[in-house]
Amino acid sequence: MNAHTESLFNSELSGTLCVGTTGILTMVEPADGMARRAFLAGLGAGAITAFPLAEAKAFTIFKGTVLGKDGWLFLVWDDPRRADFQRMQQVIQVINGAVALLNSAKIETVVVLTPAKARVYREFLPDDFVFSPEADRRYAGAANELRRPGALMPDLATAFAELRKASPGEKIFYNSDTHWTAWGAENAAIEVAKQMKAALRLPPSDKPGTRLGVSVIRVHNNNDLSEVLPPKERAEHPAETYPIRQVLAAKGHAALIEDDTADVVVIGNSYMQPEYNFVPMLSNQLNRPIALFWKVHLVGPYKTMLNYLGSDTFRRQRPRAIVWNFHEIDMEIMPDSQSSWTENAMTGEAFLASVRQALGV
Repeated sequence: MNAHTESLFNSELSGTLCVGTTGILTMVEPADGMARRAFLAGLGAGAITAFPLAEAKAFTIFKGTVLGKDGWLFLVWDDPRRADFQRMQQVIQVINGAVALLNSAKIETVVVLTPAKARVYREFLPDDFVFSPEADRRYAGAANELRRPGALMPDLATAFAELRKASPGEKIFYNSDTHWTAWGAENAAIEVAKQMKAALRLPPSDKPGTRLGVSVIRVHNNNDLSEVLPPKERAEHPAETYPIRQVLAAKGHAALIEDDTADVVVIGNSYMQPEYNFVPMLSNQLNRPIALFWKVHLVGPYKTMLNYLGSDTFRRQRPRAIVWNFHEIDMEIMPDSQSSWTENAMTGEAFLASVRQALGV
């Protein structure tokens, strides 16, 4: 299991576990006061604690991986059954506070909220692990609140739904991995770039964007959801192939461009890493260099932002715009959640004070 997935697994546990057949776990509705730390410690020690069962239908998981229909796997913490709007409001208040500070420093902010895989491919969820009306409104509700301080917030949930209808043969997410495919990331970048060009006050760049060639087919070998399954079940999830646009070498003076010359920077988690092609496509569509500052999900969006604001790159070149990436489940994880962000956890007040200091506003 990679560090990104481990961090996602460290988020709020929303169900009760009991030992099932062949080492498979069964999840049912939550028992009050269950300690997720005990669950995680049990996994680390190779043992599972049997918790009391509630009266509810069960679905099958193994170490945080939900076994869906037709070979699809989902992360158990992408929980479609419930939403905590009170906690989400607290989280968004912190994010909006940071956006307001960036605005006062004359830095535009684009919030890229990656929809949960469970939301995009809901028809493959187990029958007892489906969206409640409240959870179904979570993404749209977060989007509305995140736009209040003036951030640009593209609606990728709607964009992905339309994309699936237009290109049903392509995958936005991998069957056996938490991440989006390069095709999904590239199309997300196209949507984000379209809205940035329409809404932001970015002057034309005197340096070109990334050159992209035709799509090639590659093999994705790192399926972080299937790798935790027992051998028999894991064998049912072979490596997947995916298309990705080739990044072409820059020509002429553009070959000398460094990231710290970019006036737009992407700050995010592993969804933004180069292998998914979000940043190259965004650069191509905006026709300007884009800097990338990403860390695994375990670091968290708050510490990653502070790392960037404290970097030499930021001191040398203040950006005109920051593209700040979150996962949908981040909207319900407080900045001070040590179970999610470990040593990177901090209070919302401490985070905003550090942003204010870094910006000098």
